[in-house]
Amino acid sequence: MKIIKIIILGLTLFYTSYGQQQDSSLVNEESFKTNTLSFSAFWSAFGLLHANYGRVVDGGNKEYQIMFGTFGYEDDFSEAEEDEEYIDGYLFGIKGASGIKGSYRKYRNGDAKGLFYQANLRLLNYSWGYKMDGQDWTDVNTFAYNPSLVLGYKYHPPILNKRLFIELFAGAGYSYDDPKDGDVKLKFLDDDDDPASAEEAGSNEFGPDFNVYIGFTF
Repeated sequence: MKIIKIIILGLTLFYTSYGQQQDSSLVNEESFKTNTLSFSAFWSAFGLLHANYGRVVDGGNKEYQIMFGTFGYEDDFSEAEEDEEYIDGYLFGIKGASGIKGSYRKYRNGDAKGLFYQANLRLLNYSWGYKMDGQDWTDVNTFAYNPSLVLGYKYHPPILNKRLFIELFAGAGYSYDDPKDGDVKLKFLDDDDDPASAEEAGSNEFGPDFNVYIGFTF
């Protein structure tokens, strides 16, 4: 159901933006289009169903973006039940996750291409649960936060009237999430054959942020 909602929202954004007239402060339409739709090669490889919509403003100097994505959801914790990997007396399972990303971009030389600086804020909500042997599952939802700053480059190949684009960026970000319910914290086995290899899930650290997007303008 969440996947259907994301698809409907994406189509709504597409047709709404396509039907809007260009603002008089923007350069002529022949120079560049003011709407973008792109997809991450990195996140697609990890199974994230997503769409990244962008709106170019200020004569091609700035761009605002919003992305919706989901890994899908299971109806129950049957996979965890089959594995029966109890950790400290608890069985843990994951149902799925969905997220949103907002971005602000500044192009160094305008024209909505070339070198850019970008600030991102990602929010991910994932659904997990736990149970003790002989008891029912307890469902928990946890938010993960990931702001970042990156430097990137947007390139339009000389095909399809230069509507196709490829962009790469790299930078650094901060990740934080603390999946717990009272005294129970989500754990996973680092080695499925070693019960002593249990590690707590979650993050509170700085790390790299890099990606490759492929999209088109309209």
